[in-house]
This record gives sequence, C-alpha cells and structure tokens, in this order.
Amino acid sequence: MKRNLYAFLAGAVFAFGLALSGMSQPSKVRGFLDFFGEWDMTLLFVLGPAVGIYVLGTRLADKLSPKRFVCDSEPERMDTRFFVGCVLFGIGWGMVGICPGPSIVILGQGTLPVFLFFGFLLVGIFSADRLLERFSGGK
Repeated sequence: MKRNLYAFLAGAVFAFGLALSGMSQPSKVRGFLDFFGEWDMTLLFVLGPAVGIYVLGTRLADKLSPKRFVCDSEPERMDTRFFVGCVLFGIGWGMVGICPGPSIVILGQGTLPVFLFFGFLLVGIFSADRLLERFSGGK
C-alpha cells in the first residue's frame, strides 16, 4: 500500500510538472522541435534541469547504496526493432507534438483530438507487438 502511494505521488508530481512546463501542449512541443522555423527554446529550461537532476540523483543513489539499485536483468539489445521504434516515435512526436507520457496527462482535457491520438497510440502499440511476434517466430 505504501509503495502504491509513493508511485501515485511520484506520478502526480510528474503530471503537474508536465502541465506546468508546457510539455502537454502540442503547439509548444512542435515549436521546440521546429529548429529551422520559429524555434521555441523554452522547453530547454525543462530539459536542462531534468537531465541535471537525473545525473545527480543516480550518482547519489550509487554512493548511498550501490547494491540496492543494481538491475539484475540484461539490457535490451539495440537491434533493428529498437531503431525502427525510435524513428517511429520521433516522427510521431514531431508530427503531432504529443509524447505518450504527456498524452495520459492531457486525456483529462476530454477533447476528441487527444482521445483519437491516445486510441491510435494503443492501436499502434498492439499492432506492432502482433506484427513483430508474427515475423520473429514468437520470440
């Protein structure tokens, strides 16, 4: 129960940060990705501190308890599937201006475009899994 509460609080803080920073506004994200047009660099003020906090946090976690934060599983291979997924993710994010994480936050707007995006996101995820399963022999 306590673990679920911490997860909920972390998710709520993350959602609040996405909304406050403008990451849940597709027009702002598209403006950030438009390097050769009217580039909106304000999301750098979100990205910079986020990367800095991540780096400091992981180093601090390693020093405080190095054995506690070790992952026992093997890292995922960077194969064709990985790179195709990255390219499709980037193209979709750039075209629509909505990242899957913030799409959950903006579902609260209750607008048709957001519901359509999220629906197509789910269809894409399940379709890709089925296709990859079929062509990779069930692996």
